[in-house]
Amino acid sequence: MGQQIEAVVQRLRRFARALSQDSDGADALVLEILSAHEGKRLDYTRLLTALIARRRDLDDRENQLKTQRPPTKAGCSGHPDILRAFERLPLGDREVLALIIIEGLDYETAAAVLAVREEAFIARLTRAREAFSRQVDGQRHAVLRIVK
Repeated sequence: MGQQIEAVVQRLRRFARALSQDSDGADALVLEILSAHEGKRLDYTRLLTALIARRRDLDDRENQLKTQRPPTKAGCSGHPDILRAFERLPLGDREVLALIIIEGLDYETAAAVLAVREEAFIARLTRAREAFSRQVDGQRHAVLRIVK
């Protein structure tokens, strides 16, 4: 049982660090979520949902205060360009990509974590992948206009 709990905590930490860009803040977020669910059954999907909701609240509060901290690395040093591209994505895009790429969830489970229909999740994932590709390639989205 202890190994299962530790595995859940490690997965939550990895996911929180991917979203937060701040390892200390991510660890604090995981502790907050685990404390809120203390004594309850540790359902990973429910914990992920709670973590995402709390991260969104924190992100909204940070945006309102207009405080921008320099990002810290989440413990990955292999491809700094890819990390920077991921960090520049909006939180919603980082969420869907992290659920699929980092957590390896299937679309149905990931959609349930975000409380959206699977079709809506797939659409969000497609947009996030496109935004990430543009970030990695350094291209700006071209706006097409009809000229008569």
